[in-house]
Amino acid sequence: MAAITIDDADRGRWTLRGAGASESVLVVLGGAGFDQARLRDEAADASALVAADAGAAFCLESGLMPDAVVGDFDSLTDAVRARIPADRLHPNNDTGTNDLEKALAFVAARWGTEVDVALAAGTAFAGGRADHALANLGPLLREPHARLSLVDGEGRMFALRHGRAAFSGMRQATLSVLPWTLHGTLVSERGVRWPLERARLLLGGHGLSNAIVADDAAVEVHEGVALVWVAG
Repeated sequence: MAAITIDDADRGRWTLRGAGASESVLVVLGGAGFDQARLRDEAADASALVAADAGAAFCLESGLMPDAVVGDFDSLTDAVRARIPADRLHPNNDTGTNDLEKALAFVAARWGTEVDVALAAGTAFAGGRADHALANLGPLLREPHARLSLVDGEGRMFALRHGRAAFSGMRQATLSVLPWTLHGTLVSERGVRWPLERARLLLGGHGLSNAIVADDAAVEVHEGVALVWVAG
């Protein structure tokens, strides 16, 4: 069985995927237009489903009714809004936050700050707005200590700072490490096609599209912050 386990000083031991994984709240973003069956599978593993504004439309198209819809509703059509019970609509017109931040604040208020949160986001660069896509990475990078991950059409992503992520039962999976520190991130990778030992990665192509070639593989960040993406 595939498993992802993260050990770091901020989060302790966190089982993101596999036996022992905590239940999570799934937050669906507007533009998360990937395969509907994948969204249903992710929702089945979650304890609650929250839509950020227009993410509600994708939920309904996938046959899912969100437990809550949060945002300023500038992208929520009247037709979609009419299908959602009024007590599940939670408008928030704070101009200092985007819809994702509003949804995360709602989750923290209702389920507490210790709950695992998975963000369902599509490939916003493919015909979408790059500024929105980068803004949606903000919470992962701003709070790498939070149990927060992002799910896209092919895999999942999380931030890692001064810690180790272990992957078991994921042989052949594509693995990318994106350094997100000004002067680079010091990284080791083991059990992969192109192993690294305390290599300083700078943002660019180096670190993209490695492959897990062993039953047990690991990424360790010794210095700085990285976004780790793995297929599956």
